[in-house]
Amino acid sequence: MDNRLYLYLFFIFLFNNSFAQNKQILYDFDQIPQTLMLNPGAEVDFNKHIGVPFLSNIFFQAGATNDDMTYNNILAGTDSFNEILSRVYSYNLDNSDYYSANQQIEVLNAGFRLRNPDYYLSFGMYQEIDAYANYPKDISILFFEGDYEDGELVNNGKTSFDRLNFIADMIGVFHVGISKKMSDRLNIGARLKLISGATNIYSIKNNGYYFLGNDSGRFDHDFNDMQIGINTSGLINPDGTRLNYGFSDYLKGLFFLNGNLGVGVDFGFTYHLNNDIVITGSLLDLDYVSYTNKVTTYQMETDFILQNDNYFDPTPGNEISYWEDVFDNGDYIDLEKIPIDTLQTGYNTYRSPKVNLSGKYQFLRRQDGGNYVFRDVRSTAYSGQEYLISEVGLQTYTAIRPDRIVWAITAFYSHQFNKYISSKVTYTYDKLSYKNIGFGISTHYKNFNFYATADNLLNLYTIRDSNYQSFQFGMNFIFE
Repeated sequence: MDNRLYLYLFFIFLFNNSFAQNKQILYDFDQIPQTLMLNPGAEVDFNKHIGVPFLSNIFFQAGATNDDMTYNNILAGTDSFNEILSRVYSYNLDNSDYYSANQQIEVLNAGFRLRNPDYYLSFGMYQEIDAYANYPKDISILFFEGDYEDGELVNNGKTSFDRLNFIADMIGVFHVGISKKMSDRLNIGARLKLISGATNIYSIKNNGYYFLGNDSGRFDHDFNDMQIGINTSGLINPDGTRLNYGFSDYLKGLFFLNGNLGVGVDFGFTYHLNNDIVITGSLLDLDYVSYTNKVTTYQMETDFILQNDNYFDPTPGNEISYWEDVFDNGDYIDLEKIPIDTLQTGYNTYRSPKVNLSGKYQFLRRQDGGNYVFRDVRSTAYSGQEYLISEVGLQTYTAIRPDRIVWAITAFYSHQFNKYISSKVTYTYDKLSYKNIGFGISTHYKNFNFYATADNLLNLYTIRDSNYQSFQFGMNFIFE
């Protein structure tokens, strides 16, 4: 395996700023068909919808738990990757910091009511990139400071590898869902997903530690209890060189043409406690994917000692070159003594399950005149009058990641201004931000629907100084 690729695999995920897939603005935004993707049991009051291909849903979310991880602090004015890493390290992140990114593009989304009007069938296909990595502080300290700093052992001479966890994949998902009105109070739904894996890198539940010893005037670089594995598909050749994988190869990987196959399910419900209070919930991404195409796996499961006259002593400001020299210089470290097994066997991954819950109170407001484009989407016929609906409530979001549970809580207010325009305002508290205000709008003209959402609005005008941002928009045709 190419020595520099070791460094790439080992460190690129430690510092890459990129966030969990919480779509709190779109969730429970009932008149938008894409809310079915977040809750298969959402109530659907239109008879048919067709999303504009490739434009029905475009979503992007990125950020960092540390407030200092911004474009201006980390990337602006840099001329080397080493400088970027140094800036990240200077902000003293710890093991509780983590990174994740999510991006989605819907290729197709459509649905229609079945002959039995209690059932609504939806289907489509979307492309998704999802990534997660936590910040392993011990490894970062070793990378930048080595074994000694100011004549003393760094980190008591011990480096733990148990915080080395990262996942990243690109998948294509073909799905079909059904929503069923069980009664006037209860609506349930489920979605089946067939998954095609285009590319993947996967390394979780790693263990082991490194410490520096001294034997007869020589240093022992001692690696113990090592249980480290890195699985890749569509990224690396068996000889360690980067795979020459073009756009067409990734495209094939999204459409079941490379052998990486998986399956998943989503569940959801909507329940009316009474005429005013509604509870909703969903369990998403119970997904399994088997990777068999262009697979290369690296495993280290044997303890070993590297003995040398020198201790690890990275050059400040030039750490990457130092570690490249360490691996390239056989007199310093004999790579043959590092017990890494290279395998081409397939492996399985389980995607991160996500749970959404909400409780909301509905307000009815009388609206005079006008025929509504959508029968009951945000208006209710009552005693011959048309009523607009406003809602206030709380939502919670939970994602089960490899090493922790990521959560968020959102307070929201939604308001239908008239038959053409609805909006939703949110305040979300999570580890990303304590001042995250979001806004979403949905508009209707005849059968055409356009919606857009944006998060962290207080920092939108200074986005280069923001540690987190997300946006989403889409276009649909909806028929009564």
